[in-house]
Amino acid sequence: MRITDIHISNYKAFYGDHHIELDKDGKNLMLYGENGSGKSSVYTALLNFFLASVQKVTVDENIFVPKSKKETASIKLTICESSDSSKKTSYELTKVNGEIIAGDKIDIADANKIKGFFDYRKLLKTHMGHDDHVNLFEILVNDILSHAVNRFTKKEIGAEWRAIRHETDELRQGDHVVARIKSYIGHFNDGLKELLGSIEADTNTFMNYFNSNVKVSFAFKGVEYKGRRKLDNARINLVVKLFDTSLKKHHDFLNEARLSALAISVYLASIRVNPSKGKLKILVLDDLLIGLDMSNRMPLLTIIKQHFESDFQVIMTTYDKVWYELVQNYFGTKKWKYIEVYAHKLRDNDFEIPIIKPRSGLLKTAKHYLDEKDYKASAVYVRTAFERLVKLICEKNNLEVVYRKNQKELKSDDFWKSIKEQTNIDEEVVKEIEIYRGVVMNPFSHDDLEKPEFKKELEETITAIEKLIQAEKDFKKSKSYLGLESTIEKLKADIATKEATIQQMRTQINPGTA
Repeated sequence: MRITDIHISNYKAFYGDHHIELDKDGKNLMLYGENGSGKSSVYTALLNFFLASVQKVTVDENIFVPKSKKETASIKLTICESSDSSKKTSYELTKVNGEIIAGDKIDIADANKIKGFFDYRKLLKTHMGHDDHVNLFEILVNDILSHAVNRFTKKEIGAEWRAIRHETDELRQGDHVVARIKSYIGHFNDGLKELLGSIEADTNTFMNYFNSNVKVSFAFKGVEYKGRRKLDNARINLVVKLFDTSLKKHHDFLNEARLSALAISVYLASIRVNPSKGKLKILVLDDLLIGLDMSNRMPLLTIIKQHFESDFQVIMTTYDKVWYELVQNYFGTKKWKYIEVYAHKLRDNDFEIPIIKPRSGLLKTAKHYLDEKDYKASAVYVRTAFERLVKLICEKNNLEVVYRKNQKELKSDDFWKSIKEQTNIDEEVVKEIEIYRGVVMNPFSHDDLEKPEFKKELEETITAIEKLIQAEKDFKKSKSYLGLESTIEKLKADIATKEATIQQMRTQINPGTA
């Protein structure tokens, strides 16, 4: 079961009617948008839509809607049973109702239980605002795991905790009430400990993808009833080791990249223990990458591909255009749709409205301009496609690239050289790429593109790049680092020379040390 269409009307940034089409098979979605373009409005629209299957929500209407269209804000999703089925069902959330009015919304409600929505602000809660220990009890029990089922009681963890709190707050607490509270707490502790064990294992599995050398555990002693309406030990302390060394305050010690990777791993691991027997499974990630550099972003894609893509419909948003392009190259277009959102003014003195543009892909765009005989535009897209591709290949295969003090000075030549020298790339593919690198993929060769024969060169360059894309699937890294052995020997020789010089100086200063 997949979402095939998203219709947003007069909601938040989306003035007027807007449509995001995910094709008949319900593709995953990568959404790019500049800050203020309406990108995050898509995230909140989906979040509110699924929440509205179990409770009333506030549907925020665009503030510029005229009086004649007030109270018309709505979010409508069309869902198909499968890619082979023609059966589609549409569900709508309106400002007037504030909840989904449909008798068959059980699939929407089941998808909501997964809690597959999180953004950078949620990540911050895992390491900001805590004391000496990071306590995840509130985040897990009352939020992410609220619908997780206690295997011993067959009840939801969140509902059990609310029942315990309710019983504890009773003014009259006779022996029978105390016994009932302790029984509730015992079953609650057993169920929560089992869930935490699964989350801990998956968290460490995901952290391994980031090569962070961080290992975590969840310290939960179990909630205790202290009498007189008092509960103790409502704590799930996150215990962190770095290189097998315990960190007393890891949230103050670890850098932002490791903290972000840890938060992402905890959230994704927690989602996996939530009820997911429903037909519709959604994972929506809104701008998670603020605290991650590029080397720490690629593992997230691997985790999604290996652990979520087959079961979940994944929707991601980003403000980073380079990352957006890398995701497109990584996943391709068979299972993914790529959409761009831009803020646009109808008139100079008007407010901005989002413009939704499906992305065709760099090579597809290059072919379009080639057909239109705009060879200069086609050549620019071909060159950009090659530059993005070689950088992605180096990132995916962990290839060593020449060090430059200013990383912005890295050129496509640097990445291409690493690919040639550190992988088993087919020599014929190398030859074809080399032929056109100095012509089509050289920015200084684009002054004389109107020659008729240049069309053929463009076509053959596009074919060569497509062969490189295909060849990359069979790449094997041949060396971890070029010239490593000779470099080590040179460093050893330098050290030995310096040590001999130091010893000679000591002898001259104090002959008795000879």
